[in-house]
Amino acid sequence: MRRAWWGPPTVLLTAGLLAACSETVTGTAAPAGPAAPRMVTTQAATGVTGALVADAVADECLLNASELGSLLKRAVRPPVQSTIPHADGSSGSSCVVTADAEPIAMINVYRAGTGVPADYIAPGSHPVSGAGDAAGVVTTDAGPMLQLATRGYLVTILVAGGPAPADDAWRKAAAAALTRLPP
Repeated sequence: MRRAWWGPPTVLLTAGLLAACSETVTGTAAPAGPAAPRMVTTQAATGVTGALVADAVADECLLNASELGSLLKRAVRPPVQSTIPHADGSSGSSCVVTADAEPIAMINVYRAGTGVPADYIAPGSHPVSGAGDAAGVVTTDAGPMLQLATRGYLVTILVAGGPAPADDAWRKAAAAALTRLPP
């Protein structure tokens, strides 16, 4: 389930892409129009054969700049809901977090197409207790990613490069994100 940054469908963020994103609105930006839900087949990272429905909410920016700065231990710009092109020519959306001009984190929200969101937490992930119904941190090519399952959603928070935040920092970010999910 590495759709969040690299891997099928491949997502490559560049400075040119960020220049083409929607207008910056402090943590509550919305895309110009809702992207059609996209089924993402998973198995490699989760062990579950099934599909997640990507772009499950219009605004995936579930954390504000202050909360993200706390998680990342650095100042960040306000997160921006952005359109992300996929290698197959389709597009989806993600909440992109930048510091300076570089993307340093991404938030995505999915619904389970089959099963429950907790089924999609990667086997062997580092468990983060006290966060949602289930949570685990996986290592991806792009960096550590929290997979947070709750109330019908799977939220992923990817931190590009660097070490993984401490469990307490993940828990705090998870708690804040959960308050902003729709019922």
